[in-house]
Amino acid sequence: MKIFNFGLNIEPGKCKYMNVCFSELVKKFSPQKATPYMVEFIDSEAEKADVVVFNTAQKLDLVLTDLERIEKRIERSQDEQEINLLKKCQKILEEEKLLCDFEFSKEENDILRVLQLLSYKPSIGKEQIPDKNELIKEAIFKADILLFFTAGKKEVRAWSVKRGENILEAAGKIHSDLKRGFIKAEVVNGRDLGNFFNMAEAKSRGFVKVVDRDYIVEENDIIEIRFNV
Repeated sequence: MKIFNFGLNIEPGKCKYMNVCFSELVKKFSPQKATPYMVEFIDSEAEKADVVVFNTAQKLDLVLTDLERIEKRIERSQDEQEINLLKKCQKILEEEKLLCDFEFSKEENDILRVLQLLSYKPSIGKEQIPDKNELIKEAIFKADILLFFTAGKKEVRAWSVKRGENILEAAGKIHSDLKRGFIKAEVVNGRDLGNFFNMAEAKSRGFVKVVDRDYIVEENDIIEIRFNV
């Protein structure tokens, strides 16, 4: 995930997100390798960002940036549907509201994604520089992302999917072979970590469930994929 910084004094660069479930898994498994969820803070190339964090004192500057881009686009566009959408966005921004806080139709979203307007991206305003880990937590939630994990003695690793995606999509994030040859998955949720010592005990005590490809991934699921390629 890339987070664009607009007006806050956040040093650009990669940053580890120390999720509570991830930390508990590392304690439980003592793995050879621990790979937390990583984000990158950027202060240029905003179009590459997944989330925007901005100084609330500079909200108007953020809005004006989008208004300027919209005005130029209206002048060039010959598509009536696009022009109507742009004027709708113009009205929202002129009221100093952010586009990310409004719902748009699928067709409208398809157009807006191409335009790369800053306030259309999930946006978070802050009066001062917050704790980075808490800011990342907010950004993950705002972007409608959830984390899941793979865990064992070799490695504990954090992964992400969009909220509402199924286990098949999660398997593909880990490796394309797991998605292609998916059979079943074993899942235990992080909220149950205090109830067992290892995965064998988790299975024997009934905390592990076997799921099919239509299972919707939940926050802090710990997943093991059964597959055959």
